[in-house]
Amino acid sequence: MLILRNYSKIGRFFVLLLDLIITLLSLLLAILVRDLLRKIVPFGIDVSFGEQQILIIFVMGLWWILFSIEDLYAPHRFSSFKSECTTVLKTILRGSVILLGLAFLFKYYFPRSLIVLFAVINLSMLLGEKYLVYLFVTYARRKNSNLKSVVVVGAGDRAREFVDSVRQYPDWGMTIIGFIDNNDVRVGQLFCGATILGNHKNLAQILKDNVVDEVIFALPPRYLGEIEELLKICELQGVEARIISDFFKLMIAKTKVDQIHGIPMVTFSTKPYDDLQLLLKRVIDVVGSLVMIIILSPLFLLIMIAIKLTSPGPVFYQWNVVGLNKKGFRSYKFRTMGVNADELKKELLNENEMKSIAFKMKDDPRITKVGRFLRKYSLDELPQLFSILKGDMSLVGPRPPLVTEVKEYDYWHRRKLSVKPGLTCLWQVNGRNEIADFDAWMRLDLEYIDNWSLWLDFKILLKTIPAVLRGTGR
Repeated sequence: MLILRNYSKIGRFFVLLLDLIITLLSLLLAILVRDLLRKIVPFGIDVSFGEQQILIIFVMGLWWILFSIEDLYAPHRFSSFKSECTTVLKTILRGSVILLGLAFLFKYYFPRSLIVLFAVINLSMLLGEKYLVYLFVTYARRKNSNLKSVVVVGAGDRAREFVDSVRQYPDWGMTIIGFIDNNDVRVGQLFCGATILGNHKNLAQILKDNVVDEVIFALPPRYLGEIEELLKICELQGVEARIISDFFKLMIAKTKVDQIHGIPMVTFSTKPYDDLQLLLKRVIDVVGSLVMIIILSPLFLLIMIAIKLTSPGPVFYQWNVVGLNKKGFRSYKFRTMGVNADELKKELLNENEMKSIAFKMKDDPRITKVGRFLRKYSLDELPQLFSILKGDMSLVGPRPPLVTEVKEYDYWHRRKLSVKPGLTCLWQVNGRNEIADFDAWMRLDLEYIDNWSLWLDFKILLKTIPAVLRGTGR
């Protein structure tokens, strides 16, 4: 829906709920209007609300299914009000035909005049809702809210045409932070009001140094070979890419085709596209984290008391980590080490058991006695439930990396930042302490991203319980 940010799954759920409420009101209003019309011009048979309970229940379920099939609740930044109206019209027409067909097949009678009235009223009310939503989003984006940061690869006529479209349609909510051009002479110059940041070889570094939501390729066909390599860079770093062209080659990333006012554009993304599943994932995160916080609150208190009584320093350890799309956030754990742990870490780097960036050491001397118990059963991670409730994390997802770790990432490691970090993931249930190769750890995270589904999350959560109870953490 136009009203919502790409990551606002809860918001889109409420828009779906609003559509269903409007549909219910439309049906009830149709029954009332038909009854009033029959008093003026007698026709057909009398119907009441009670007699139409089956119809009401069936219509609500059918409309939900049809709207979901039409992908009305997926994020469509480039959707126009006209295209959304067309989707609503098609849905109501198909639904009306289904209602008439089922009524004929199963001999369940309800007046055809009622179906016609319902279709007209429902169409009018839903279109009115969509128009109000469109006006709201257009206003919000023109006020610099819900904007996406974009880098454009290309600084020619295609790029200029795209920039003109962005300026013509501010409701797209895009901010162009710079361009990339293969002519080194032009680097640092202004083009269409933004700076040319570098050439094609600099793309990886530019994505590393800037918060970029999308990369738009506006290059002529002669750059087809280079585009494929540049797309791989975006793919490895987990950054969405779109091509203003009619050619592309399939890679690991999923593709989605849009028509933006006549401009063909293909989106390459390694992120999951099933918006309904992503919505349910967020609902599960909110409900699950809230229930666990309430149930485990006495345990929280006991842990806090134990930490305070056995070692000096704060109860919680604050750590700055990197989340979705390289956006940093502050999270909390129960403190399991001495207050000078970060300083002592420099002296212990030679003891690192991991073959790369992350630090892991058996019998780490910085860990307190209580901290060792908390780590053994992963109890130190519990405060991250608040980060899940807030929306920075998920119950299931790749481990949130430290800012210092991300700086040392290889390019292909960075794709893990294309999804929310989580409390548990494949590494947790596949012998996390036996994994000494950082690259193997990262491959598990990417395997999760490439195969994500709610069922996979459910299986990981089930496997996490015995993994935690075994007490293999450290």
